[in-house]
Order: sequence, then C-alpha cells, then structure tokens
Amino acid sequence: MLDSYSRNIDYLRISLTDSCNFKCKYCNPGDNIHRFEKNMSQQQIVDLVKLFSKIGIKKIRLTGGEPLLRKDLIEIVRGIKKVDGIEEITMTSNGLLLSDRLESLKKVGLDRVNLSLDTFNREHFKDITEVDGLNEVLLTIDKLEELKMVPIKINCVLINDFNSDEIGDFINFTKDREVQIRFIELMTMGDNIEWGKGKYYSGEEVIKKYRELKFYREESIAKIYKAPDSKGEIGFISPNSNKFCSSCNRIRITSEGKLKLCLHSDIEYDLLKLLCEEEPIEALKEIMEEKPKEHRLNEKKYIKKNMVSIGG
Repeated sequence: MLDSYSRNIDYLRISLTDSCNFKCKYCNPGDNIHRFEKNMSQQQIVDLVKLFSKIGIKKIRLTGGEPLLRKDLIEIVRGIKKVDGIEEITMTSNGLLLSDRLESLKKVGLDRVNLSLDTFNREHFKDITEVDGLNEVLLTIDKLEELKMVPIKINCVLINDFNSDEIGDFINFTKDREVQIRFIELMTMGDNIEWGKGKYYSGEEVIKKYRELKFYREESIAKIYKAPDSKGEIGFISPNSNKFCSSCNRIRITSEGKLKLCLHSDIEYDLLKLLCEEEPIEALKEIMEEKPKEHRLNEKKYIKKNMVSIGG
C-alpha cells in the first residue's frame, strides 16, 4: 500500500482503550478519565484488521492507554492472529499488570512487547507515573527474557532534569540483555505544553555526550546505535531534531475507531461508519491518499489531544 508520497504503509497501531493506570505527565496529564463504554468492541477491532490486511497491512501493534485494562485482551489477540496476511502482533504496555499474563498472550499469538520505562529511580518513577510500580515493570522485563520474547524494546522519553542523568544507566542496561532502549524525544501535545517547558532533551545531545555509541543501522523511524561489547542496542526516535516523516510506514486507530494518518494531526476518519459501506476497501484507499507529507512540530503546530487519547 503506497501513499501519495510512495511510502509503503504496512504497520497499523490500534488503541484498545484510552484509559490508563499510570498518569505520566507528558502522556496523561490531569485527571485520568475512564471511558470504557466508548472503546471499540472485540469484533469491530478484528473486522478492521481484516479490512486493513486487504490493502497491505502486515504488522499490528496494540496500544492504549494501557491494553492490559481490556478484560478481553487475550480474545482480541487470538482473533487478530487468525487474520490472513498479518505477520506480526506486538503490544506497547507500561508493564505493571503484564508479567502474569504474558504466557497466555504468547500462546494466542503475541510476538513481542514494547515497554514504557523512563527511570530506574523508584522515587522518580512514582513522581512521573503516580504509581509505585517500578519493581513490577522490572519483573516483566525478566519474564519477557524468560519467554524469549525478544528483542525487548523499552521506550524511554528523554526529559531534561528528570532522567537526563540516568542515560548512562540505560545504556549500561543493554550490555548483557537482549533489549533495545529507545530514547524518544519529548513531543508537545494536548495538555502537556506548560508542563513540558524546559524539559526537552534531544537525541542528538545524547549521541554527542556518549561518544562510545556507534551507529549501527536504520530501522523505520529509529536510528540504531550500539555501545561497545553490548548485547543490546540503543535506538533514537527524534521527531524534533531529526524528522523521519519520509520513512513513516504507520497509521493508527483510536480506541473509538477513528483513523489517524499522522500522530501529529487532528484530522480523524470514522472507520466504524466506513465498515458499513458497500465498498469499504475503495473508500479506505481514497482516505490513505490523504496521509500528510510531514508533521509541523517545527512550526509549533501541536495537536489538541493527549497521547493517552490517541494511542501511544
């Protein structure tokens, strides 16, 4: 599936819920609103995956909010696994509730997991998430290794004067583990604009400071580095300092069934209505032509929604 800029769109992110048990300041600021009644049903999710698989989607990532808050998560994964053309099912989670359910999820078809972890400091963890759950997340990493669900990708949002002094600890974490630490630049959106002032820390600053990191390869939207004699890798996702829109191969569906062609655009398309059309595939192809060339963060064009409402 090529868009109007010849990008091969084969990766679909699906938010299962906009509720989360963490209140990370950059993603879910303010009150945590639970809106389970507006989430897509299990059948709607599977029907949409079937539709997108017919126009070239091969990889599915389940996101939230926190996907583990869906009681029917195992049934959702099982249903997606049966769809022809889907080659990989992955999930992004904060890891708090995951370790006890990993074996069941792997059995029904979950291939890999990305975890969100911004600090190894227990007090910092409690401060950013409002949950005392660092040990549970670390146990989940151990469980993923035990089940050989590797490589384990760990998303770490770079935040100046919060975790900028822990970057070396994250790099060292790759020495003996089959993990990929993914340093992600802080993205301004929704209600985090005021909170984020003075907290931006670029991926380029990390590379300049830690000169032992050597460029290894490019991986879609990430640039991958390695530290000497390390088993794991370091990835940089830098939407601000190193715009990667020209290689973007992904689209997303919100928990309410709205298609977002670009994370940093407020434009959404109602897919649940599209499912009722006589020729949904042709209608979907027309929508895909509208995927924008690039985001406009450099122009301070920020979207209105918080990340938790979109699918992080």
